[in-house]
Amino acid sequence: MVYIVPLKAQSSFGIAGLWGISKESFTSISSFEFNPGNYSVIRDWAFSVSYGGELSKNFTSSLYQISAAKNIDDHFISLRYSPGFQKEFIFRSGEAVIINNEDPITLESRFQYKELFGAGYSFKFNANLSAGFNVRFFEQNFTQENVNTIYSDTIYFVRETETESANFGKADFGLVWKAFDNLAFSLSSLNLLTFKNETANSPNERFKLKNERTALIGVSYNSLEYMNLALMYETSRSFQGSINNFFNIGKNKIGFGITTFHDKRQHPFLAGIIPAAFFTSRLFDVSLSWLKYFSNRTSTGSFSSFSENGISSIINNRYSFDKILLTVNFKLNTKLEQRVKFLDVEILKNIYPSLAERYSSFPIAVARVANISEEKLTVKPTMVISGVNENPIQSPSVSIFPGDTVDINFYMIIPDDYYKANPGISYADFYLSTVSDDYDDKFQMAILINGKNAWDGNVHNLKYFIRKDRDFTIGYSKQLLSNYKTELDTVRSALSFFSKAKFIFDEFIKNMQYISDPRATAEYVQYPKETIDLKGGDCDDLSVCYSALLESVGIETALVDFKSGGDLRHVNVMFNTKLSPRQANHITENDLKYIVRKNEDGVDEVWIPVETTTLTGFKDAWSTAAGKFQQDAINNLGLIKGDVEIIDVY
Repeated sequence: MVYIVPLKAQSSFGIAGLWGISKESFTSISSFEFNPGNYSVIRDWAFSVSYGGELSKNFTSSLYQISAAKNIDDHFISLRYSPGFQKEFIFRSGEAVIINNEDPITLESRFQYKELFGAGYSFKFNANLSAGFNVRFFEQNFTQENVNTIYSDTIYFVRETETESANFGKADFGLVWKAFDNLAFSLSSLNLLTFKNETANSPNERFKLKNERTALIGVSYNSLEYMNLALMYETSRSFQGSINNFFNIGKNKIGFGITTFHDKRQHPFLAGIIPAAFFTSRLFDVSLSWLKYFSNRTSTGSFSSFSENGISSIINNRYSFDKILLTVNFKLNTKLEQRVKFLDVEILKNIYPSLAERYSSFPIAVARVANISEEKLTVKPTMVISGVNENPIQSPSVSIFPGDTVDINFYMIIPDDYYKANPGISYADFYLSTVSDDYDDKFQMAILINGKNAWDGNVHNLKYFIRKDRDFTIGYSKQLLSNYKTELDTVRSALSFFSKAKFIFDEFIKNMQYISDPRATAEYVQYPKETIDLKGGDCDDLSVCYSALLESVGIETALVDFKSGGDLRHVNVMFNTKLSPRQANHITENDLKYIVRKNEDGVDEVWIPVETTTLTGFKDAWSTAAGKFQQDAINNLGLIKGDVEIIDVY
C-alpha cells in the first residue's frame, strides 16, 4: 500500500480566480501563473495578502502569499513571497523484514516542492501595448529511505536516508495588446527559461517538476460596461474560461465571477470551477473564491504511477485539494488618478511675439478633452512653450460632465523681454489638471515661434506694434514738440491736435528715408524705436511709428488699409483733429481733404489722412493721402466693397 499526504496547494489560474484584462484587473499583482507578462492596472503602490484553507480530511489553513507592486511612469514592478505555495508527497515505498524480528521496517519516500518567491517587470509602450516578464524560484527536496546490511561478527541492518535538493528558477515573457477599449489579447510563454534544474542522483531526475515549454494565449472581452469574458488557452491542450460581472454601490463595486478549466493531466474534461465574489473600492479590494475540483481528491495513488507521471505544477495538479481563499489588496495612490484626457489639440495660428497682447484674449490652440471619470469635473488647462515661458500659463477653467467631451481654449502670455529676432520651432506642452496641481494628462506639439518683427499681414494687428515702446515714444514726441513751444503756446485751442500732428510729422521725417523690408516681404514690421534708430522704413514701419508718436500725446489715430493692390497692399495713417465739420475751414477750404467720422457719442469729427512715405513735408503728405483716399475709397467705392478699411488703433 502507498499513501499520499498533500500539505498545501493553489490554483494555477491565480489566487482569486481568473479575471480578464479590464479596469478591475487588480488580482494580477499576486499571480504570475496566468499573468507571465506582469500586466497590471495598478497606478501607484499596491500590496496583496492571501489566506486560505484546504478542504481535505483535516482542514488546514495558512498564509498563501504576500505581494508588493509599484508603478513608476510606464514601468511596473512586482514582488511575491509565497510561503503557502508548496506540495509534499509521502509514499510507503516498501518494507524490509528483519530476520528473527517480527516487526518489519517501513520505508518511506518523501518529495517536497515549494515556490519560494517571484518577481516581475513590465513596460507600457503606449496605452494599448504592454510587455514584460517574471522570474520565479523553486525548491525541490527528494528524501528516500532504504536499508543497508553491514556484515561483521554480527549482521547489522541499518536504515539510511538519502536526501537531495534541486533548487531552480525559471523565467517567462509575455505581452498584452488592447486592440479596442473592450477587447484585449495576451500572449506569453510558460517554462521558457529554466536555471539549474539538475540532480546528482540520476533516479531523482524522474521526480523533478515537469517543465514542458508551452505558450499561453488569452483574449478578454468586456461585453457590457461591467461584464468581462475571458478565455485562455495553453498549447499543451489545456484551457480556462471565466465570466465576471460588477455592480456599482455608490463609488464602490461588488462583483461575482466563475472560472472553469480543463487540464489534459486531470479528469474529467472540465476539471473544476472557481466561483468568486469581489468587492473593490478606491483604497482596497477583497475577493473570496472557492476552488472546487470535480474529481475525487481523497483517493490514494501508487508510487509507480507518481514515478511514471510526476507533476508539472505544484499549484494545480491531480493531487490538489479543494480550497477557500481570501485575498485582500491595498492600493496606495500617492499620485493622481487620471480623470480627463486629451483627444486632440489643434494649433490655431503660428505665434507672433509682436501680437503678445492679443493672445490673452484670443486662443492660440483648442483641445478636445474627455471626462473619463464618473463625476462632474472642473478642468484647469495650462500650457508652457519651451524657450518662451518659464512658468505654466493658466487658461480659464472648464466644467465637464461624466463621459462628455468639450473643446477647451488655451491662451498664452509672451514676456515683454522676449526679443528673438529669428523664427524657430519650439514645443508647446499642454496640461489638464483636476483635483490638484498634478496634471491628469499632457499633450506636446511642435509650434512655430516667429521672430520679434514678424507680422501676420493683418493690418488690424499693426496696433500691437504701435502700442510697444510707449515710454520711448512719449519722450521722443515731447522732444520734437519742444522745438515748437512758442507756436503751440499761441495757437488757438481748437487747432491744438492738428498743429501737434503737423509739427511732429515735419520733425519726424527730417532724417527718414523710405527703406523696403529687409526680407522683401510685407510681413516684417519695425517697432517705433527701431524706425527712429534706423532712420527709415517702409509704409508699415513709418505708419506705425507716426501713429505711435501721435497716440503718445493723446491724438487718436487710425490705419487706412488699401487692399486692392493684392500682394502690394498699402497702409497710411489718419488722425482725429477733434474739429467739428463747421470748424474744418480753419485748416482747409477743400472738403475733399478730410473725412468726417462719428465718435463714440455719435458726434461728427474731422479726420485728416497722412501718407507717411511722402517725406517732403506735412502739406504734401496730407494732399497725397487725401487724393488716394478720395480715389480708392470714395470714387472706386472701396469702403463699400471692402477694398479700403479704416482701423482704429484703440
